[in-house]
Amino acid sequence: MLCLFNKIVTIDKFAERMTKVVFLGPTGTYSHQAALQQFPEDEGVEHVPTLSIPECFNRLQKDNEIDYAVVPLENSTNGQVVFTYDLLRDWMIEGEPSQDNRVDPAFEIVGEQYVAIEHCLISPKYLSPEDLATTDISRIYSHPQVWGQVANYMQSLSSICGNKLKKIDTSSTSNAVEMCMEDYKREPSTMSLSIASKTAAKLNNAHIVEHSINDFKGNTTRFLILKRRSTQCTTLDAAPSTKDHRKVTLITFTVKYDDPGSLVDVLMVLKQHGVNMCSINSRPFNNGNERKWQYIFFIEYYHEEGKLWDQVHSEIGLRCSKWCNWGTFYRNGRYYQ
Repeated sequence: MLCLFNKIVTIDKFAERMTKVVFLGPTGTYSHQAALQQFPEDEGVEHVPTLSIPECFNRLQKDNEIDYAVVPLENSTNGQVVFTYDLLRDWMIEGEPSQDNRVDPAFEIVGEQYVAIEHCLISPKYLSPEDLATTDISRIYSHPQVWGQVANYMQSLSSICGNKLKKIDTSSTSNAVEMCMEDYKREPSTMSLSIASKTAAKLNNAHIVEHSINDFKGNTTRFLILKRRSTQCTTLDAAPSTKDHRKVTLITFTVKYDDPGSLVDVLMVLKQHGVNMCSINSRPFNNGNERKWQYIFFIEYYHEEGKLWDQVHSEIGLRCSKWCNWGTFYRNGRYYQ
């Protein structure tokens, strides 16, 4: 397997089947775009949409035909994607630790992708922005979360269209494009619009009237690339084509809650070994015992070659109730954009 800056090219002399990648569907979503960035369609890859983030994990775990899963982790504006964080939490909490308190769940992280959330105004046939004022437009479709992200633009658009636009919620932004295309097929004399990604427009052969209509620019979602630990497929060992070839490691852990300073003890291991931590998060958990207010911590740090990582991890394990190393992977170049 060769790893390029933002994609994986699978080379397997002994397997003729397609590489299968699950993602949060349907097609045309930002999750689909992340999967396409990592696994281009022209490289012997089949993209498999799922209905939910838990289904991505379940398919990767139970279906040996599935090689990878692409799941959202966090957004630069809205923060954690709690479904993904909590699934990682549950896999660690439910796992049986080894002698050094380490848990090795079924999955490991082998890469990351970043997708700019850039909403577009989309129509079923070509329209210029100037055409909006002279076209009979009565409906506009999108996912409910989108309206708040384009509130200022919607005020302007409604005024241009004569304040008669009816906003209609859909199950996804991709479905919004499908709905406006179906309207046009039934009633070509009137026009419906949708707000979605450029990928959704391309997949549905629709037209983009205006790009980047978000009120807030720079909104980006980060995605993780996961595979089963049991598979023989190699991880992304080749350095990406960027000036900064840093690797990142993600670990999760719980601490001994009756010990004062138990979290600081773990963080001091990183400090003493000169490890540069780049993020820290937490999620609550309740494993059925009498203590309700417990937390699992998520830490990412830069992995520098030459450090005694076995010693670092051993010292971390001694200070945790449970801990898990989810994987070491290259920082994607889109992180810096």
